[in-house]
This record gives sequence, structure tokens and C-alpha cells, in this order.
Amino acid sequence: MLIDRRIFLSLVAVATAAPAFAIGGAPRGQIETLPKFAADNLTEPRIRVWLPPGYSETERSCRTIYMLDGQYAFADDSDGANFAADRRIARLMEVGSIEPTLIVAIDNLDEDRFLQYMPQTIYDRANGDVRAIIEREINRVGKTSLVSGQFIQFLTNQLKPFVDAHYRTSADRLDTAIFGASMAGVMAGAIFVEAQQTFGRAACMSPNWPIYDERMIDYPKLPSLWSTYFAQLGNPAGRRLWLDHGTEMMDAGMAPHQSAIAASLADLEWRRGCNLQTRVYDAGHAFAQTATQMDEVLAWLLA
Repeated sequence: MLIDRRIFLSLVAVATAAPAFAIGGAPRGQIETLPKFAADNLTEPRIRVWLPPGYSETERSCRTIYMLDGQYAFADDSDGANFAADRRIARLMEVGSIEPTLIVAIDNLDEDRFLQYMPQTIYDRANGDVRAIIEREINRVGKTSLVSGQFIQFLTNQLKPFVDAHYRTSADRLDTAIFGASMAGVMAGAIFVEAQQTFGRAACMSPNWPIYDERMIDYPKLPSLWSTYFAQLGNPAGRRLWLDHGTEMMDAGMAPHQSAIAASLADLEWRRGCNLQTRVYDAGHAFAQTATQMDEVLAWLLA
């Protein structure tokens, strides 16, 4: 079963069914759209920056969370079916649960979503069936290669330096987070690994470790491939990583991958509740469980 954009959007519709916070009355903050960047070999996505309430009234630097699938980041996006991260972060700030935080929302590339969010490094390390599945997905959208490597370079070499230069942020990696859900959750993990000098916090919501195709769930070497990949992180050194998945739909197949990653990090002194948080929700895939977990994700990740 392939998860295409139409199915992805249908999952979004469940997201706001029962939010943990009464986010409707939360302070709104301010959203600005950034100018276009000249990114080599990469379609230019829309990028918006949310400034938290009180941003202009203080000199205090903000933490920053970069959100993939940015078109669903804010409470007024997608006819109300979204992460509502602006309202949730505003409320968490208001009650003192997290530090002041700025959001950078990066839209995906529509029909090229897989190309943007499938890690090039995993493709390079893969062989046999794994590589064939990835190549089939690349061909399905009429392209010849992934663009995830260029996307990581764009984030680290262009976007983050621009944000840090134009907004009052802390540039330290421990004050910089990356967030993604589903295939974007995979990419958030890849960014955390491959740009670890830049991003010191990451949340992978319902990440699609089996790489789209349900036949990949039982591929015996794939969990090992992911665990070896994440072992590149080394000692946590103050960083934080959130991993979760549901028990229903395709999420049922995420368990062995999440367990393998968590085990490899435990060997490197990542401690649950301190540096590493793993959750299993009695819910479906990605956006279908957003209302259950999003506040918990943000409160732990940004504390």
C-alpha cells in the first residue's frame, strides 16, 4: 500500500479531532513569509516564520523549531486540519512549560515529497530489494534522483544562517530542533543524524521507516540499516530525540525499526526520558494521532 498525497491529506483531516490543549484562545503571534532562496537543484518551497507572542517586546533569544510539511504547521492552515504548532507552542510558553520558541515552517514539494524526504544516504547504503523500492518510487513521479541531500545542504548552509541573521535566535544546536511526521519524520531523523552539528533536538512522529511500501516492513536488514545509521550520533551530549508510532494502520510495522534505533542509542548512553523519548500510541498513522501526542512532543522536545 503506497501512501500518496491524497491518503496523506485524508489523514490530516483527523488531526484536530480532540486536541489536548484548548488551543482556540491561545495567543497568536505573527507569521512572516521569507523571500525565495536560490537553492541549487531544488524546487524552492514556501517558508514561513512564526514569531511568538511578545517577541518584539524583549531582547531574549528564542529557540527554533524547523517543521517539515510546513503547509500544515499553523492553526489556520489547510482549513483547520493541521499541527496548530503556533497555538500549542504559545500555550506551552504561556504556562512556562517551554522556552520562547520561534517556528520555521518549510512546505514540502507536493508530488516530489518522497524525493525531498527519502534520505539519500540510506539509498546509497541499501542494496537489493530496498534500493529497487526506492528507485521505483523515484520513477513513479517521473524523476531520476532524490533531492534530500540537497535539501539538507539548503537547510544548513542557507536557511538556518538566514534565520539566525534576521531573527533573534540562539544559533546553538541544543536550541535548534527539527520536526517531521510520516515520511517527513524519516527526514527529520536524517537531518538530526547528518546535520548533527546544526540540529540538537529532533522529533520523528510516526516515521515511515519501512519506506512507503508495506512489503518493506518485514525486510530483515532494514531495522539494522536504520540502527547503524543512527549510531553515527555517538554520545548524546545534551541532545534530545523523540521517536513514536501508533499501533494501527501501517504504524504497526514501525515497532521493530523504532526498537532497533532505540537499542543502538541506548548502547551510546542515550537515556529514555532524558535524551531519548520513545512512545507507542493506541492510534493510527501520523496526523491521525496528532491530537493525542502533539502537545507532549513539543513540551518534551523544547523544555
